Amino acid sequence: MHQISLPQFAIERGRFMHPPQALAPLKTAVLAIDFQCFFIDEGQPMGNPHARDILPNANRIHAAVRNAGGLVVLTQHSMVPLTAAATSSPQAPTTLSSLELVPGSASYEIHPNIIRAAEDLTVVKHQSSPLHAKAGTNFLEILRARGMETLIITGLVTNGCCDCTARDAFQHGFNVVFASDATAAMTDEEHNAALLNLEIYYARVMRTEEIAAALG
Repeated sequence: MHQISLPQFAIERGRFMHPPQALAPLKTAVLAIDFQCFFIDEGQPMGNPHARDILPNANRIHAAVRNAGGLVVLTQHSMVPLTAAATSSPQAPTTLSSLELVPGSASYEIHPNIIRAAEDLTVVKHQSSPLHAKAGTNFLEILRARGMETLIITGLVTNGCCDCTARDAFQHGFNVVFASDATAAMTDEEHNAALLNLEIYYARVMRTEEIAAALG
């Protein structure tokens, strides 16, 4: 598990920049970002122990959101170019990472240790953030239609797609909660650097236990 270190000055400045908001369970969604085997399993291009360590915490947060009446959304990142995906004629991948992160590969699949429910949504994205205009999703419209106000971020990797999603969510006016022990990066340094900036400007960084308690 990551050794999380969030300076007190970051917490205090973050509370000044964006005061904490109460979570309304029925208006809360958790975005489970890219819990794909590519980022988790030993031997995969970005698989690492930190990613494997957070799976129980992620499952706990996802269950808490479901039980509270909120929405669970799992994303999968696809390296197939969006134009090719739209025409069902994917171009040949050119790198190892793109070769692995394509529909049909074992690396692309959601990890089997992530508990899923029938009511969960799955979103395939073609940019780091599912809220990006060129991600190839209608995800923002889905969230608006369902009246979502708070987005909780879990997933992989902290300083990549999770960070981008949190920033986009903030820019779209959502209350953003970032799960510090249900997200992971390749190293402690990367994880903590991302948490520091997110806490100051874009999100309320919370641990699993705090999030579960806030959801009641």
